[in-house]
Amino acid sequence: MGTTALRPAIRRPGVRGLGRGDLSTGRGRARPGPAGIRGGGRGGPPGGPGRLEPGPFPFSFPFGGPGAGGAPGGGDGAPVAQLTDESAWVKVGPTSGPSTGWSDGGLTVDASTLKCTQPAADPTRGVTDTEITVEGLAYLTSPGGSTMQGADVGAKVRFDAANDAGGVNGRRINFTGVLDDGQDSSRNIAQAKVIATQTRAFAAVPVITSQAGYADTFCQEKVPFFGWGTNEGFCETAVGFGITGCQYNDGVLANNLAGMVNSLFEDDRNHTLALVGIDLDSSRAALGNLKKYAEAGGVKVTYAESPIPASGLADTTALVQAVMSSNAGAPPDVVYFITDFASGQKLVQALKAAGYPGKFLSPFYDPALVGLKDFDGMYATSSWLPGIDDTNVKATKMVADFKKYAPDQRISISALAGYWSADLFVDALSAAGRDLTVDTFVDFLNKDWVHGGEGAVPETRWPLNHFATTPCSSISQLKDGAWHPVTELSCGSLLVRK
Repeated sequence: MGTTALRPAIRRPGVRGLGRGDLSTGRGRARPGPAGIRGGGRGGPPGGPGRLEPGPFPFSFPFGGPGAGGAPGGGDGAPVAQLTDESAWVKVGPTSGPSTGWSDGGLTVDASTLKCTQPAADPTRGVTDTEITVEGLAYLTSPGGSTMQGADVGAKVRFDAANDAGGVNGRRINFTGVLDDGQDSSRNIAQAKVIATQTRAFAAVPVITSQAGYADTFCQEKVPFFGWGTNEGFCETAVGFGITGCQYNDGVLANNLAGMVNSLFEDDRNHTLALVGIDLDSSRAALGNLKKYAEAGGVKVTYAESPIPASGLADTTALVQAVMSSNAGAPPDVVYFITDFASGQKLVQALKAAGYPGKFLSPFYDPALVGLKDFDGMYATSSWLPGIDDTNVKATKMVADFKKYAPDQRISISALAGYWSADLFVDALSAAGRDLTVDTFVDFLNKDWVHGGEGAVPETRWPLNHFATTPCSSISQLKDGAWHPVTELSCGSLLVRK
């Protein structure tokens, strides 16, 4: 797969403690207080996890918790307790470890509190003796240019592979495509109604949007949906299943950012980190959350600011000086920039010119970057394995499926999101069995179904992940014109508000 020549050995991150070492038996409630799910703002991460095109925040964060949307402390203005307040947080578990069996921090959930548990008006909608009808929803276009184009192809690849293998429990998957909401809230709702009442799909797959208006329709019509939880619609609902769970509950944090930062180094100490974002409320909220995730695992955050204008970075002087002196007059070990593509490139150029000796980390994994020398040596985070690790059986099969069914499709983050959403659905169908209705399907999954992920995607547990994220991520490095895996998919722990 083009990675053997200079491929580094894949690091298997050891178990890093939280400084106190012992496991707590504390318990937290699944519902994050009377305000419910907070921190999601009004539509999730602006731009969402899209292609490498200019525009603020074309990516989602692979560290769990709220994405770029919402305000620090939650949409209701409630203060978030400091992580140093031992009376507020239950600190449990390591910052890195296997992709299965990750610590839930003692979180307990009450499935009876889930929304959308009513019987379906037509429980056999979209399913016959021979096929299951599925349709997706994503922003394949957007006003800002950043899109999830390729998610439709990724889903079709997975469904084609399933059908060629004989279908699922004797039924073929009739995938009618992905509807485009154009990142428009009204269109998002309208397209959801098409899926539920015109196509009459059994399930919506993939669902990858920055808007959550679809959720009311899918709830009312009881349409199970599977996708990437880049909006709050995946939270506290019986019918929403995200590859990385619910990412919009600020009563539950994840500590795996610390594990990922420390995995870039051979030693066992906690390292220092600078976080750089865009001058937008959403960016400041995101950096505030990421700062908490890093500090939860013992990493010192020396800088967490959003000084880059929304129009793009022009003068780098003040920013470079601030970062280079942020660690008690010295530079931090790692700079993690969550910016638009052009600003990120300019920042890297300026820091290199200033002699920055540390490492660069970003969410900029994309095969299209291999020709850009400015990013040579950069590390990128992903919520799953990106398809360059040929030691993982499931990821290797994914790459083979793309080569067979869509050889011209770049295996981008968008295409991967579509593929893994469809894979989650296929595995759920297989586990649910032949005797299938909408109601039996949803009920089965919410009675302690576990999707193992086989090391390619995070293990998810239901109903737990209706309320919490998966504390998992992987790291790759762009080196000498190719992406190389640095870590396996690694999971840390959840931290639960008491």
